[in-house]
Amino acid sequence: MNSIKFGIFYSKQFNSLLVSFFNKKVTFTQQINNITILKNNDEIIGANIFNVDPNLNLKSGFCSEDPKAVNYVSQALKNIYEVKQELQFVIGRIIECEAIEGTHLNICQVDIKSEVLQIICGASNARKKVVCVVATLNSWLPNGQQIVQSKIRDVGSFGMLCSYKELNIENDQQGIIELGNEYNNKIGESFWKEYYAKQDQV
Repeated sequence: MNSIKFGIFYSKQFNSLLVSFFNKKVTFTQQINNITILKNNDEIIGANIFNVDPNLNLKSGFCSEDPKAVNYVSQALKNIYEVKQELQFVIGRIIECEAIEGTHLNICQVDIKSEVLQIICGASNARKKVVCVVATLNSWLPNGQQIVQSKIRDVGSFGMLCSYKELNIENDQQGIIELGNEYNNKIGESFWKEYYAKQDQV
């Protein structure tokens, strides 16, 4: 069983799930029934799963932490590449926020319960005590980008504080997402789990 962070994207037009395990160039493909395996030399780096069960009722686009999509991918690939999805987007709290002189950037120390992450953020509403959504290292964003460690002004950044726009969620709020008081006791938990649970109640 490979426990990794992988991206899942649903194409409604082609009724297919596009799965990304590693951000590497595809050099070889292999067809197994309704699944196209994507490889970099001998390493499996992704898969395209066609003829997805319509009963899943998936929305087109990003669905990496949608339980229905994750379970479907795991079952479809169990005899090819066993995978377990790791938590990617978690609820965090900014506990320190220090401006980088001469820039619009801040060095944020963000508590995600299991650890405190240092993340550089340029949003004007990034400040101490804000409860926010944290994309941890190696998470896949809706645009297909993978979060990697970076360095700005010789300061390391180990994740990203997300806006609604970056997560493809309709909301007019600018800057990073500011979660309400009901999330204060959910630091370190999955943001998408909470999001999908609320969507199911609508």
